Amino acid sequence: MTPNTKTKPAYQRKYLSPEFNAEDAAQVRREFEELARSDSRDRAELERWILHWEELSSAVNDAYARANVAVTVDTTDKTAEARFMKFVDEILPVVETEGFKLSRKLLAHPRCGELPLFYANFLRALRADVELYREENVPLKTEERKLVNEYEKITGSMTAVFRGQEMTLQQVARFLEDPERATRKEAFDARAVAKRKHAAALDDLYARMVRLRDRIARNAGFKNFRDYQFKAWHRFDYTPDDCFSFHSAIEKCAVPAAKNLHDERRAKLGVQTLKPWDMHVDPYAKDAVRPFEKVERLVEGCRSVFHKVDVELGGYFDEMVDGRLLDLESRKGKAPGGYCTQFSEQRVPFIFMNAAGTRRDVDTLLHEGGHSFHYFLSREIPLPSYHHTALEFAEVASMAMELLSRPHLGEFYGGVELDLVRNDQLRKILEFFPFMAMIDAFQHWVYTNVGAGAAEWRAKWAELERRFQPDIDWAGVEDLRDLGWQYPHVFSVPFYYVEYGIAQLGALSVWTQSLADYGAAVARYKAGLKLGAVKTLPELFTAVGARFGMDEAVLAPLVAAVQAEIRS
Repeated sequence: MTPNTKTKPAYQRKYLSPEFNAEDAAQVRREFEELARSDSRDRAELERWILHWEELSSAVNDAYARANVAVTVDTTDKTAEARFMKFVDEILPVVETEGFKLSRKLLAHPRCGELPLFYANFLRALRADVELYREENVPLKTEERKLVNEYEKITGSMTAVFRGQEMTLQQVARFLEDPERATRKEAFDARAVAKRKHAAALDDLYARMVRLRDRIARNAGFKNFRDYQFKAWHRFDYTPDDCFSFHSAIEKCAVPAAKNLHDERRAKLGVQTLKPWDMHVDPYAKDAVRPFEKVERLVEGCRSVFHKVDVELGGYFDEMVDGRLLDLESRKGKAPGGYCTQFSEQRVPFIFMNAAGTRRDVDTLLHEGGHSFHYFLSREIPLPSYHHTALEFAEVASMAMELLSRPHLGEFYGGVELDLVRNDQLRKILEFFPFMAMIDAFQHWVYTNVGAGAAEWRAKWAELERRFQPDIDWAGVEDLRDLGWQYPHVFSVPFYYVEYGIAQLGALSVWTQSLADYGAAVARYKAGLKLGAVKTLPELFTAVGARFGMDEAVLAPLVAAVQAEIRS
């Protein structure tokens, strides 16, 4: 399916000219300057002024999303790269600098305090952004975006030769699910060649990222980038100490649960120790499960699942398929990973991923589908900033959709295979928590120990492996173990990973409710997503029937519920 990234706005502009071009720096600057000069005398005028600004931001965000999609769907496209870099160099600095001026103007406005409660979260985020802003950081953030693009180019070029055929790493990964241990080891070794080849380049790139981010933080008056980023991410409802408590709760509750699963895996596979190439195969299945061969089958299968979860949600996915708002297959030159972004003026989402015919691909499209539904459900909120909620709740939308899809996975699997897949999904959740803690803990350590380098990063990762994944035997391939920190989020979106853990708690709460009353759980899920970012993070969790928290009291019963379902 060829993605459609050139659609015209479906929502009419009210304040911007139809001819306004968000990729023209001069036009963007003029719009910001016009807003800066305007004088809003009463509250109604001030609200219109805010909506004008929001419409401008939507136009810019839409153009940026399309430029970013173009460079990720083909990292070798020089024209797309030039367009993206021009946006990064010329447009984003204007948006950041002039946007700061507008934020300061709004917060100082004599009528700001009279704005309805509806604007509370919007203003809270603006205050944080104003406090963080430093003019000297604008070019540094431009450089950071360029470094992220460099990471995508490096990883997008990574291929492996497996049995004489050049493949992407995602395509080789499917052989890690093969029942034959020799095949899994062969696939692991093929991927290892590519990882070793690029390890030094990624070390160097990360070193530059860490130094740059530390400089940004210190310019803003912070002693480290960790504390700066917490404020930049608008983490108003938890602290680094809460993250450490979460790590400890995971160590106490999830690590023993994962160890039990690993003991069963080892016994079922009939091996003395679990090697890293033993961790993706389903030991209970006779053959590797291949839910689809062609991407079209993946699309149609997920379409059916979404319609069974909820007719309205299924209709939204139909809109994406019909609008060619999907780029799903893995291919050489395509950036790794997956994401859901939004074209803000058309007000539709776009899903990007790297499908290679695995079970994980099904999970990924269900996951990204949840993100897309979140946007569809919240896009009518009159303040576009509220279409994008806190990451911790955004991931509830996606992770809960994976779990709400469980009763309908017969679209891809049948008989005994279906039960195996469902149980494996739950096992993966228990195994995810320790890995999430590792990624999060690693970043806390790196950005509070900026003098460290590649050797220390590897040593720290090995230490975290011993703490959170002690059952995996890396003997003979320790160097690959120590490269485990070279993970997409660590480079591209620093400190964006604990959100997955927090959100998994919310998603599991939605799922446990669905076991008692599926329809009511789906209704609460949709009602929570429809709120966008109007409510605070704890309030959003409450809306879907979950409790917001990062401690053992929240985690332990959910781990127990997953274990009970696996045993049932």
